[in-house]
Amino acid sequence: MKILRLVGILLALSLAMSLAFAACAKRQAPIQGTATAAPEGPKITVKGKIDYWKNLNDYVFIGPRTYFIINQDRKLLEELFKTGKTITIEGRRTGGADYLFIEKIDGQPYGAK
Repeated sequence: MKILRLVGILLALSLAMSLAFAACAKRQAPIQGTATAAPEGPKITVKGKIDYWKNLNDYVFIGPRTYFIINQDRKLLEELFKTGKTITIEGRRTGGADYLFIEKIDGQPYGAK
């Protein structure tokens, strides 16, 4: 009898622990650079320039602060980097405050230039 009671208690505890772990588990964050739809995050409009960081092999946006661009259109970003002109980007901050999902550049939908 004592063994059955002990087994029952152990099963109940393991079930309670597995439910608690499942409730506390965080959902997996998407891998940066693979986003195809606009992620959630505050909308921002910023002015600045596109820069290329050779050591990271990535384009970044330099404005009031530096943002890593999630949805990179490398051909368009290379063109903007080479011209060096100041642009206005509308997008969303994601992944904390360091990542930027671009929606529009100078009023044009991103990737339409």
